[in-house]
Amino acid sequence: MYKLVLILKYLRRKLAPMFAALAVTLCTAMVIIVISVMGGFLDLMRTSARKLTGDVIVHGDITGFRHYQEMIDAIEALPEADAATALISSFGLVNVNGHVVGAEVVGIDPEKFDNVVQYRDTLYWTSAHFLDMFRNDAFFTGQPPENQPAIEADIRTYEQNEFRDFGMAFKPLPHGEQLPGCVMGIEVAPTNLRNKQGKYKLVESRTLGHQVTVTVVPLSAKGTLGAYEPARRSFVIVNESKSGLYDIDKSRAYVPFDLLQKMLEMERIESPHFDPQTGETLPGKKVTPARATDIMVRGAPGVPLSQVRDAVQRATDAVVNDHGGDRFPFVMTWEDRHGVLLSAVQNEKGLITFLFAIISVVAFVMVATTFYNIVLEKTHDIGVLRAIGGSRIGVASIFLGYGLAIGVIGAVLGFGMAWVIVFNLNEINLFLCNKFDVCMWKPQTYYFDEVPEQINAIEVIWIMIGAVVSSVGGSMIPAVVAAMTDPAQSLRYE
Repeated sequence: MYKLVLILKYLRRKLAPMFAALAVTLCTAMVIIVISVMGGFLDLMRTSARKLTGDVIVHGDITGFRHYQEMIDAIEALPEADAATALISSFGLVNVNGHVVGAEVVGIDPEKFDNVVQYRDTLYWTSAHFLDMFRNDAFFTGQPPENQPAIEADIRTYEQNEFRDFGMAFKPLPHGEQLPGCVMGIEVAPTNLRNKQGKYKLVESRTLGHQVTVTVVPLSAKGTLGAYEPARRSFVIVNESKSGLYDIDKSRAYVPFDLLQKMLEMERIESPHFDPQTGETLPGKKVTPARATDIMVRGAPGVPLSQVRDAVQRATDAVVNDHGGDRFPFVMTWEDRHGVLLSAVQNEKGLITFLFAIISVVAFVMVATTFYNIVLEKTHDIGVLRAIGGSRIGVASIFLGYGLAIGVIGAVLGFGMAWVIVFNLNEINLFLCNKFDVCMWKPQTYYFDEVPEQINAIEVIWIMIGAVVSSVGGSMIPAVVAAMTDPAQSLRYE
């Protein structure tokens, strides 16, 4: 009982231990904040990567692979898979408002693509953007009167239709060029700039409804040039895509699958069949199957990715074997596809957390030095305790319990401080930007619009346990010194 009384007495009447508790509090809060923010970025990147990759990818080379529709049918018949869709990916040149940029041109069927990945959610512009712009009085400043009927017609159009539907159907906009639609990555066009809040302004965007020219190079199944010159086609931008991965949004353009397939000469071709010996025309047609470069697969709920991957691999291999082929497409999970990027962010998270954990050794040192000074100050009291029958273990347990109390208090307060800061980081950053022009986080520089506000409960528990253990560990040396003190010498101590 006397141990608890002394611990509570020292907590109430001694100021020095409160500085030790403050050190534990600050170190705990610091590590929780760092690991939460870095973990939030990692989770955002993982979510964005999976959003446009699907669970499993069947990947061929740039020339593509045949019989993709048979593979899709076989995959969708698997209990491990829910849906699959084919796409074509090719390097190309995109002329946007006179700016020619290199881009990954991807041919998709929007509805099927959205059924596998969350494509619709990546379409940035909505009807709300247009209605907000049209209803803003500043928008009409300088607008000639003859434009008013057209603007009113646009307002009715966007009140009756969701703008994302144009991107889902590659349908040309009412006020744009009547050409096949395409969707550009929102960072492809150099005219798309973000404000301090990281948002894109529709008024400043000069891409929607405008014509772009896409140039690609056709390749045969053997990798040779399929035509003497590149294939060019004009499209109209019907929306822009923001996936959350900068390298994708900076260099990707979505176009209709069938149009890109024809541009790359990857469609199904029927040609006359000739005898190679005589050159005579034979009955029937020679059929060259259509090709695709990738198949994206959405796994069934609850099925491990590795199990989905293995099942898809068996299904695609069976189709290739049925047609006597020897080129087997490679099957991988979304984690395999983005493994290099995700591993880099994961390593950065671990490294920064480790560095801040090393810095947090100051809490251990603070507790050790504070308690050692208390031992020196209370040497006479320690002698009295030993003289009236207190054991060495009992004396040591006082300081160990004292360290435990300091650790628990510091860990709880540190968690509370971290919680308040993490879930108000964006508000804190906005306040500093507006009041002092000091921005810790600039959305114009970093691709995510906001600092992630999340805390991992498991990580927090381990950090708090570590704070308590370090506090108890810091009190262990002073506790041993106090326990080994000679009672006779302690009573004579002045």
